[in-house]
Amino acid sequence: MKTARLFQQTIVLLVSCVIGVPLALAQASPTAKLIEAAKKEREVVVYGTMDLRTANVLHDKFRAKYPFLEIKFNRAGSGALAPRALAEARAGKYLADILQTNSLGLHFLRKEGLLGHYVSAEDRFYPKQFKDPGYWTTTNMNVHVVAYNTRMLARERLPKTYEDFLNPLWRGKMVLDPSEQWFALMVQIMGKEKGLKYVTELGKQNILLRRTSSAMRAQLIAAGEAPLDIDSGLGPVDQLKKGNAPVDWTTVGAVPVVTSAHGITARPPHPNAARLYIDFMLSREGQKIVLDLGRQVARTDLLQEQESIRNLQLVPLDPAAGENMDYYARQIKEIFQQ
Repeated sequence: MKTARLFQQTIVLLVSCVIGVPLALAQASPTAKLIEAAKKEREVVVYGTMDLRTANVLHDKFRAKYPFLEIKFNRAGSGALAPRALAEARAGKYLADILQTNSLGLHFLRKEGLLGHYVSAEDRFYPKQFKDPGYWTTTNMNVHVVAYNTRMLARERLPKTYEDFLNPLWRGKMVLDPSEQWFALMVQIMGKEKGLKYVTELGKQNILLRRTSSAMRAQLIAAGEAPLDIDSGLGPVDQLKKGNAPVDWTTVGAVPVVTSAHGITARPPHPNAARLYIDFMLSREGQKIVLDLGRQVARTDLLQEQESIRNLQLVPLDPAAGENMDYYARQIKEIFQQ
């Protein structure tokens, strides 16, 4: 009898190992638990700066995947999002689940205690320089290149280094939006002393200053207003190039990058829906959508699909540079006599 009972117990144990364990693992899936918890919250509230076209495509895909969640997207300019979130928090109103803006804004929001801590399972696919671990991770990036008019310049004549822009040959032939971010990136790439000296010398090159969008400057180059835009966005140039406009791009060393990212608020009213949203935005599926919309992404397993930037030395703007923007603004005004 004792032997029979022991045999029976062994058989039960074996069956449990073969059948029960996989079932238990399926039932214990964190994603399944997260989805069930998010269903009860019914919505996710996003404050963001991304353009409506990108937001609409991403959100449509998210709703198709999780139809039980409604997305309330409140768009604001990059200069307005942080003050709004801060004002609401000081008034004791915690309305947003997600904050999305550039890394400078997110750095400020974290310092003010407005970002919560969450490490997505997708976070492992992003290099450390493209995230503030647990607070925000890059969901798209603007790669800055040199745009040129192909009818006015042969590729072999193009500058090869940043210092080449100081050659008298290029005097009066370059377009630039002298933004604080651009100045900060030059200082970051070259070092403070060399960067300041470089921008000062560049200011003597009779540059055509155009404080407008990268897309508009790319059109100006294609139209022949100037041969070069020395700080153009890769995305707009590529779009014009695909449309057979006489424009192309090159790089002259370390490549400046401005990142945009998503983070969960410190007190999200819908915390589980917020985590589900972040997971989707960082997922390969979500990032492939961003890539297909003509933006660049930092996710490592999508690098092969970005042939044009795969071998570039990308340098994302240090988020802490936001603390020196007043200094950069004063320097730009003085150097370019604005």
